Amino acid sequence: MGNWKIYLLLVCLFPLPAAASGYFERLGWTSQDDQIHKLVHYPDLLEQIYQDNGDQLIWYDLQLGSNLEFRLEVIQRAGFSPLFTRQLNFLQYYRKSNRWYEYDLLATDTLILYLNYAEKAKNEGRYWFFEQKLTEPLTPPLESTIIALKRAVASQQLAALIDTYTPDNDSYQRLIDTYLNLVRYQKNYIPRYKQTGLKRVGDTLDDRNLLLERMSIVDVDLSDVRRDVTWYDASLEGAVKQFQRLHGLKADGVIGPSTLKWLNFPIESRLSKLALNAERTRYWPTERDTIIVVNVPSYDMKYWLDGEAVFESKVVVGRKARPTPVMRTNLNALILNPTWNVPWKIMVEDIIPKVKRDPSYLSRHNFEILPKWGSPDRINPQEIDWASVNPKAFPYRMTQRSGYQNALGLYKFNTPNARAIYLHDTPSKGLFYREQRAFSSGCIRVEHADVFADRILESQGISAQQVSESRELSNKAIPLRQRIPVHIIYQTAWYEGGKTHYREDVYHLDNLASGKG
Repeated sequence: MGNWKIYLLLVCLFPLPAAASGYFERLGWTSQDDQIHKLVHYPDLLEQIYQDNGDQLIWYDLQLGSNLEFRLEVIQRAGFSPLFTRQLNFLQYYRKSNRWYEYDLLATDTLILYLNYAEKAKNEGRYWFFEQKLTEPLTPPLESTIIALKRAVASQQLAALIDTYTPDNDSYQRLIDTYLNLVRYQKNYIPRYKQTGLKRVGDTLDDRNLLLERMSIVDVDLSDVRRDVTWYDASLEGAVKQFQRLHGLKADGVIGPSTLKWLNFPIESRLSKLALNAERTRYWPTERDTIIVVNVPSYDMKYWLDGEAVFESKVVVGRKARPTPVMRTNLNALILNPTWNVPWKIMVEDIIPKVKRDPSYLSRHNFEILPKWGSPDRINPQEIDWASVNPKAFPYRMTQRSGYQNALGLYKFNTPNARAIYLHDTPSKGLFYREQRAFSSGCIRVEHADVFADRILESQGISAQQVSESRELSNKAIPLRQRIPVHIIYQTAWYEGGKTHYREDVYHLDNLASGKG
C-alpha cells in the first residue's frame, strides 16, 4: 500500500482534534489545509517551544526519533491507548514519506503528550490500565514538565529527558529487556507444539526439538538438556519444571493441558503482556521500605519491613464474579477472633439460598440474625418461613460468631476502605494447595495468618505478652502504632530471580486493555 493510501486510511480510522494555529504556515513548514494542524494537542505550547528554538527543527537526529517511537510502540503494544496508537501511526507515516516538518511538529507534540502521560500515570494509571482506555488528549502538563522540556530542547538533551520520564525501576527495565529479546522471534515462524495425552519422563516425544524451541522463547535454561535423544529423558525434566514455575503451574514435570497452553502461547500475546505490565509499573509502588503488596494473578503477598521481605505467603483472592479490586489502602489494626458481618450481596446470593435448602445451615455455622446492625437483639431463625423468603427482600442482617468456623478465621487485618476489602485468615486451608486460587468474595485470605500477625506485631513493637490476654476475647482490635500501606496490584508478567514470570489473566483485565475482552 502506498504512503498516500496509508495516510488516508489513518485519517479515516482515527478522528482528529481541533485545528492548531497558523504559526507554522507562516514559517512555510505547513500549508493551510495540512492535517498536521488537527493532529497536535498543544498548539500554543508548541509555538512557544519552536520560537524559543529559533524556528529550527528539533528532531534532526533520527536516533532520537527512534527512541521516542519505541516508547510509543510499547504503549501501542500494551493496547490501552488509541490516542498514542494514532500518534505513532502518523509519525511513522511522516517519517516514511520524508515529510520532516510535519514529523518534527508531531514528534514534539507527542513528546509533550508522553511526558504528560508519564506524570499522571503515577496517580491515574489505574483508570487507563484497568477501567477505561486513554483516548482523549490530557490536560496541559505541569509547569515543571514544560520547563524541563524547554531546557532539554535548548541543550539538545531530549534523549535524556525521555529517559527521565521513562521508569527506571528494575521491574520496567527487565520487562523491556525481555520484550526486546522476544521481538526477534516474531520474524521466525515457530509451529505449535502438539502431543497426544500426558508426557512424563520415559515417554516418547513426537518433536522434542520443537518442544525445546518453544521453551527457549521464555529463556528456560536448556544448557543441561541432552541434544542426542528424542524421548523425554531425565535431563529434560528440569527444564520442563522450570518452564512450569515461570508460569505459576505445579512443577511436576508432566506436560499436560496447562503446560501445553503456555508452550503455545502466541508470541504477539506475550509481547502485549510484557508491554502492558511494563507500563503498569508506572502506577505500582517502587519503594520497598515498609509495605504490603498483594499480586492478584500470582496469588501471593509480600510484606516488606525497612526494605527487607519479612513475610511471604500464598493468598486466595476474589473469584471472577466478585473480583478483588486494584486498590491502595492502609492496614491500621489487627482483630483477633473476629466476628463477620455478612455483606448484603453474600447474604442474598450465597447464604439465604443455602438456608432455604437446609434450615440447619445457620446454627451449624454459628450465624445469628439481627434486626439491624448494632442491635443487641437476635431473631430466632426457626420463626422465619424460609420457603417463602424472597432473598432480595429479606429485612434482616446476619453475623457469624467468632471461632474456628468463622469465615475470617482467627485473624482479620483491618484495612478501612469504601469497598470493604481486607485481609484475613480462613478455615478453608486446603484452598492454598490449588494452583488457581480465585475463590473468595473479594477479600484476601492469607495463608499462615498467625505468622503474618506475629510479624506485624513485632514490627510495631507490640510484644506477644501484651497480646496474650486478648487471645480469648471475641472481636478484639489491636490498633497498630503505625499504619502499613497495602497495595493490591494486578501484574500478569514480572521479573524476579533472574527470570520473567507470566500468569493467567484471571479477570481478563489484560484483554480489557488490549481490546480483546
